[in-house]
Amino acid sequence: MKKNYFESILGFLTLVISLSFLFKFVNVNTNNNETYQLKAKFLKAGGISSGNDVKMRGVKIGVVSDVYLDKDYFAVVDFQVYKQISVPKQSIVKIASDGILGNKYLSITPGGNDLKEVLSNNQEIQDVEDFESIEDQVSKIIFLATQ
Repeated sequence: MKKNYFESILGFLTLVISLSFLFKFVNVNTNNNETYQLKAKFLKAGGISSGNDVKMRGVKIGVVSDVYLDKDYFAVVDFQVYKQISVPKQSIVKIASDGILGNKYLSITPGGNDLKEVLSNNQEIQDVEDFESIEDQVSKIIFLATQ
């Protein structure tokens, strides 16, 4: 039997490279950031689902963890925010989208004069703007045009 060291070394290098790519893939796709939980209640949740981004001023600061109906039939959106980001108590949260056909995300706009009063774990943001679908926006435009 002929010994071919070149093929053995090449196979070993292929295995090492494959394992390093697998390790990198797993490392990038795991959430290593510590978070705290917040929630907001909407009349219409409009296509937001768990796994969508939470952004402040266009920068990702967290992830939506759950969307469900409460006993009063409000759409409750639970989301996680990275620990190093402080969300002011008088912030406004709304459901926005990346363009017409883009993905939905939660947009938080810091509000109020006192930015030192921040939300802590399991608190609710009170100021919400409900989701407006394209149909809602078109009907507003037609109503304004006919006035």
